[in-house]
Amino acid sequence: MKKAVLMICMIAYFGVVNAQEEITFSDEELTKYATVMVWAEKQKEVMTETYNGWINNDQTLEAARFVKIKSAGGDSLKLQKFEVTDEELVAFEQIQTSYDSMTSSFKEVYIGKIKGDIGAGLYNSLKKELKSNDEIKTRYQAIYEGLKNESATEEEEESEE
Repeated sequence: MKKAVLMICMIAYFGVVNAQEEITFSDEELTKYATVMVWAEKQKEVMTETYNGWINNDQTLEAARFVKIKSAGGDSLKLQKFEVTDEELVAFEQIQTSYDSMTSSFKEVYIGKIKGDIGAGLYNSLKKELKSNDEIKTRYQAIYEGLKNESATEEEEESEE
């Protein structure tokens, strides 16, 4: 019985010791992660602008009507209540299909960048640590902001040319 209790105590002790080991990431690893996240943020902004452009520039469907149709969530009774025409519904579906295709392409590239540029293991462990480890979060944020500012400066220089 004493041996069993001693064994349980030792296992518990080593479990606590292992749990307390601090996970650290190099600046290079944080930079890899931040580079992909800056890219993703820029792509999301472009996608949002494109989507809004499609909605605002559609000749058949006004933006307010688009929002109403979207809020119906495909419910035919709600669509009837909103008096949605067939032309409006076709325009809405075309925009949504294009948007779904654009987001699908983004996800495919994003996953490819995670796997290729960061590595799935590093991505998962760093993402988890960023939620709970203030020291890593602070270091990451500094790197992220630096890359974001660099990217903004490059875009300004390109637009001036």
